[in-house]
Amino acid sequence: MKSIYVKALRQGRSLEISLIGELDQRVARRLLCRLERYIEQGVRVIRIDLRGVSFLDSAGVKALLCCMRCLRTLGGRLLLTRPSLAVRKIFSALGLESFLVSTAA
Repeated sequence: MKSIYVKALRQGRSLEISLIGELDQRVARRLLCRLERYIEQGVRVIRIDLRGVSFLDSAGVKALLCCMRCLRTLGGRLLLTRPSLAVRKIFSALGLESFLVSTAA
């Protein structure tokens, strides 16, 4: 069974996450729940490093966009950084490449 590894580092109201593996339907819901818990605890800026993501499906994209929308309504922001080729291809095909940040900002 394939999985994703999540490494998170919280600093006050900011959170840095590195994802490694496959962000598919099975993982997306758990990831979104985890991110929502951080938001409930006051995190307002989440930076997700996507260079280690080897696969991304529509459920994974939806989880990321739901988190982005949730943060925006609270005056926060989600930064999707260092997208892997697989991530860039999916976001490009969906016309969502403007949501990606090429390097860690």
